[in-house]
Parts: sequence; C-alpha cells; structure tokens
Amino acid sequence: MSTEMPKINRNQSDRGKQGIFVFSRVAQRDLFACDAIEAADGEWRLCIRNPWYTGTYLSAVSFIRLTINGRRVPEEDTFLSLRGQRIPAAYAKNLHELWWGMGEAAEIFLTDQALADVLTQKNQINVDIDMRTTFSYGFPNDTLPYRLTGELEVKS
Repeated sequence: MSTEMPKINRNQSDRGKQGIFVFSRVAQRDLFACDAIEAADGEWRLCIRNPWYTGTYLSAVSFIRLTINGRRVPEEDTFLSLRGQRIPAAYAKNLHELWWGMGEAAEIFLTDQALADVLTQKNQINVDIDMRTTFSYGFPNDTLPYRLTGELEVKS
C-alpha cells in the first residue's frame, strides 16, 4: 500500500476544463423544465432551468443561442421571460436587477416565423449558453459555456 499523498492539480486550465465538464453534465440533465415546445399566437415557448449551480443575476447570461432541427434561431427572435418579465436575449447581459434563482424555470419565446416549416413532432434542440461567473472559478474568461441538446415535442 502506497503512503504517498495524491498530488493536487494546480494547473488552472485543467481545473477549468474539469469544472466545465462537471457543470455541463449537471445542466444537461436538468436544463429543460418541460418536455415540449408550445405553439401559440405565432410564436413558440419552451422552458429552461438556470444551468448555474446557484442563483445569479440575469446579466450573467452573456450569450444564448437556440438551434432547432439544424435551424439557428436569430437572436432578435429569442426572448427570455422570468416571472412575467420578457427580455430580448441580446439585452439580458445588461439586466443586473433581475435575479434568476437556482432551479428556477425561465420561459424562452421564439418569434422566428421560419420555425413553422422546421418544427416536426419530435425536435432536436441545441441550446448554447455562456454564463459569466461572479467569482473566478478558473474558467477561461470567467465564463462557463454550456452546450446542451435535447428532444422536445410540439404541443399546440
């Protein structure tokens, strides 16, 4: 039996990659708060949970992009909604007064009319989110990139 103590990994880049892997696996499991995309009044709605492991201000979302069945939804057609406050995705990074709680579901509204031709009964959804961290965890640029996928059905 070895009495040697395990070595500590002090390589910040390796630790950052490990953290991204761990947090992304947790987010992949819990990201979608519902199993469907709902169609209503010329737009589509789906729900996602805060992928960060604590609550944070909405401004921590520095980037969000959705791709549905290979079609990238334009940023100007993507809106986040928390507790009834609907915010354009491009503006979220500037909104410091709205708290997104741990595990809290946000609604994502998509107004891209081309989705009507892309959506099928079962849909491959790719969600790319960059979350700025409020403390330095060793992630590159203090940003945790989530690249998540799921399959959602359409409900009318």
